[in-house]
Amino acid sequence: MKSYNTVVIGGGPGGYEAAIGLAKAGVETLLIEKSKARLGGTCLNEGCTPAKNYIESAGCALRVSHFRENGLGLEYTGLDLGKLRERTFELVDELRSGVSWLLDQAGVELLYGTALFKDAHTLEVDGETIAFEKCIIATGSQLRQVAQLPIDGERIISSREVFELTKLPASLAIVGGGPIGCEFANFFAAFGVDVTLISRGKRLLSGEDEELSKVLLRAFKKRGIRVITASTVQQAEVSGDGVEVTLEGESRETIACETVLCAAGRTPNTRELSLEKAGVELGPKGFVEVNAAFRTSQPHIYALGDCINTPAYAHTAYAEARIAARNIAAGKTLANTALSPSAIFTHPAVASCGLKESEAQAKGVAVEVRKAYFKANARAKILGDDAGFAKIVVSAESGVILGASVIGAEATEIIHELLLAVEQKMTADELKTMIHAHPTVSEIISFL
Repeated sequence: MKSYNTVVIGGGPGGYEAAIGLAKAGVETLLIEKSKARLGGTCLNEGCTPAKNYIESAGCALRVSHFRENGLGLEYTGLDLGKLRERTFELVDELRSGVSWLLDQAGVELLYGTALFKDAHTLEVDGETIAFEKCIIATGSQLRQVAQLPIDGERIISSREVFELTKLPASLAIVGGGPIGCEFANFFAAFGVDVTLISRGKRLLSGEDEELSKVLLRAFKKRGIRVITASTVQQAEVSGDGVEVTLEGESRETIACETVLCAAGRTPNTRELSLEKAGVELGPKGFVEVNAAFRTSQPHIYALGDCINTPAYAHTAYAEARIAARNIAAGKTLANTALSPSAIFTHPAVASCGLKESEAQAKGVAVEVRKAYFKANARAKILGDDAGFAKIVVSAESGVILGASVIGAEATEIIHELLLAVEQKMTADELKTMIHAHPTVSEIISFL
């Protein structure tokens, strides 16, 4: 039986970041991941990296007409999906090799296999027993299973099988109006696929500011994406040439399409760890229960990332990992007091941080809302992407910026300046006095 000071279960962003931080602090660390091909987790293999590489190509296709009007002899003649897929896999392999190199340089020992708890200080990994003094659970999340949409990998697919497609479907129904569903609707529609987006909620991106949702809905409709809200799938019947999806809710109809993409969210990957044998408590939705320092019900076992109930972003997991590693290495009880921005890579892009206008109203907080539109931003017009606006929620009493939302050109980059303003409790007037280079998209902040 091998024994380690700390074992990290899960080689995704949170897991490998924690393992590297521990090893650099001189802590003997073992990182367990199911297989070499899964190193990097969902984010690297089927989430952030491949999806955004696909979406970047969509962005280029959407701007061809703009640059053609500027005199460039550009002509969109279609997408070679096989080539995009090949290049994406090359990118993923390159980045996975980089993760492996970082782990090796830090002195992290890697073990591939499936980990199960035997008790509060022992794991079994494919028949091998591993003892530990401390442990970090960073097992991430898995696709949410929808009984009415059984994934067959051909007619009914998930965000994982998207990257196995070798040709574009003629028509596609996407079930899920959250970030994943909206990003893929954006991608497929950019290349001429007839897209229907079905949302269980009353609007797209229910976690974002309602005004942003409306702007995105208008942009999607303008591009021919049909959006159905407040509706769920009752059944899906697969035939030789497609799928018939029957809806219930506000929309009671049957949609015929070649392929269905289930993007109905994700659930924590915790049920198969035998956590009950370790005495680690789960919440009602399957998330590992942790305190502010990321300790579970067992003080020597920590958890972070998508398997706990915090924002399900890779950047959130990175932050949690650094704090948990520091807590283990230095015996501290630090908590994550920083805000996690949201970033959704649609066209137009969406990003936000801090308090939203509706949240302020619900809490009875008196606020002032300030907005500036990209229509008046020179750089956005130069880029051919002048839809949307930036918006800040300001305390009516103190003038401090409480939250921000952006939809439009480079929103996922601009948000960081606004995030800093919220974090540092800057006033709107203080932010406005900053000199922004001209012409830039971030210059829009000068007009808030």
